[in-house]
Amino acid sequence: MTKIRSPRPKGKYYLPKQMFLTAVHYAQQYPIWLNALNYDYDARQGLAYDKDRVQTSGTSDSTSVLGIQRAEASRKIDFVEGVAKLVAGHHFRWLILGCCYCKPYYELQQDGIPYGKDLYYKLRRRFFYELAHKI
Repeated sequence: MTKIRSPRPKGKYYLPKQMFLTAVHYAQQYPIWLNALNYDYDARQGLAYDKDRVQTSGTSDSTSVLGIQRAEASRKIDFVEGVAKLVAGHHFRWLILGCCYCKPYYELQQDGIPYGKDLYYKLRRRFFYELAHKI
């Protein structure tokens, strides 16, 4: 995992430490939301079968609860991707890999990132700045 340092106080994209850490940790939840959205849930998981009767978990409609959870995960994914598109344009996937999956620049470079190190770090700083202000 890469160490992400907060921008300097005199920098263009400066954030107070707590705002910066909030944005970093929010972005790092992206893979969790993506897995939750792509996971094939069993809507009947609230049911427990017994020999004599069927017992429910207590929620009245597990399908609607599941739908709400999936909609929320989808909204958060779209939000993070929207901020990445705002910052990096059509190269937003590289920013997602670097910021959300914590891939260091040298790994992105091996995968063929189309721009240099200085521009990547500038885009990363701007991504966290924009994300912190939109959360």
